[in-house]
Amino acid sequence: MSTQEGLNHKRSIQDTPADLTKMQLVRQRLSALQGELGGEAEMGEIMRHLDALQDIFSDTKKLTIPFSSVQQSDLEKMGLERKVFRLDRAALEARIEKSDIEVKYIDALCLQISRIRRSTSKRSGAGARMVLDAILLTIADISFDAKEKLPVAIFPYMRIASGDGVLVKNARDGFEVYLIGNVDYGICTYQYEEYRVVVLGSSLDHLMIYTRNPIMLVEAKVEMLIDYLPQATSQAVALSEVTGTKTVRYCLSDGDAWMFLVYSRDDEGNRISYEGPVLTIDKRNLRSLVELLYHWLRADGDIKSDPLFEF
Repeated sequence: MSTQEGLNHKRSIQDTPADLTKMQLVRQRLSALQGELGGEAEMGEIMRHLDALQDIFSDTKKLTIPFSSVQQSDLEKMGLERKVFRLDRAALEARIEKSDIEVKYIDALCLQISRIRRSTSKRSGAGARMVLDAILLTIADISFDAKEKLPVAIFPYMRIASGDGVLVKNARDGFEVYLIGNVDYGICTYQYEEYRVVVLGSSLDHLMIYTRNPIMLVEAKVEMLIDYLPQATSQAVALSEVTGTKTVRYCLSDGDAWMFLVYSRDDEGNRISYEGPVLTIDKRNLRSLVELLYHWLRADGDIKSDPLFEF
């Protein structure tokens, strides 16, 4: 975790220029004074202005939560429903048999991961990210060398929500929260290599005119992945709100274990997070992991129509 993110763990109530509790005390004192003065018209006017002032302060009170502080209860208040999906192993094996991914990429990646594991501590997230770096760069090479030759852009520590944050509103009850923070990796394909310098230098709002596929998110952790589901899901929720994308595919990983997830929302504002399988890297599963990540990066549309998964 970066120093910047660590300093921004706590929830906050922004734009509160006055303590509302003290406002209530002022109201009580003025009410008492109004009684002593026999309800003079001037005091009634003062009380009306006080009511208007409190309404202004109440309206500007905003709940802001960094991604790293989001809890499951917060997601439920946003109207999020959780579901699961399963990997269709037979469909994946059939896909691998027909795949154009050359074995040289898998062999080179296996060697690189072995070197990282032999010499690198995983006590911090930086150690896990070295493995993620190697895997994601391999996916980028595969995509660029494939038939379509789609270049890949990788954005480490991508800023999703800046400034006041991203507003997320529950359409059912009006609950509002502002989400703010970064994600460890944002990844997408784009159409033309000649735009590489522009794409890699783009902020999120400018990037969307160049992307070929929806942005995939990857969050790196060093402990139990399940504990970080709310953080990763809130990042997907915010990305969906910012980009207007109704489906966001994302992953949680400690470098060895990879959990596949999907966030979806419809036109009515209903939100669902689909929690998928966890793949652990070994010599047998590395090819499967690469194939799935490559598919995850380039996939588009409704997750329920994805041929590699069952619901």
